[in-house]
Amino acid sequence: MAYLADANVLIALLHARHALSGRAVAWLQSQDEPASILLCRVAQMAALRVLTNPAWLKEDVLPAAAVWDAWDLLLTDDRFAQVREPTHLDEEWRLLTRALPVGRCAETDTWFAAFALAGGHRLVTFDRGFRRFAGLDVEIVEG
Repeated sequence: MAYLADANVLIALLHARHALSGRAVAWLQSQDEPASILLCRVAQMAALRVLTNPAWLKEDVLPAAAVWDAWDLLLTDDRFAQVREPTHLDEEWRLLTRALPVGRCAETDTWFAAFALAGGHRLVTFDRGFRRFAGLDVEIVEG
């Protein structure tokens, strides 16, 4: 089964000084199947946004060119593959967001969960909050 990489895992893989980089790399080393780690556009956009933002990374901020170089290097590893949105993503996303209680933000996590559900992928993340999505196959990378 292929893993859809949550943005937090991708960010940790792209920045060696990220606090969770070691955990992400250890998880990556346990993977050996070609095209088994899927990267989507939203995770890519999040990584570019976070890694170039000095308000978040302070002195560890990266120039956009360095993020693109790290992205390109990542894609030379045959375990990674870029993936397009699954056909039924919108339906799954609507189902998940409609079920949210009033006052609960329909954040990007619902989109990642819907993507994984619609595509039949397992989601890999550091975020334990994904356990709230019924039916989602999720692997929480622990320390």
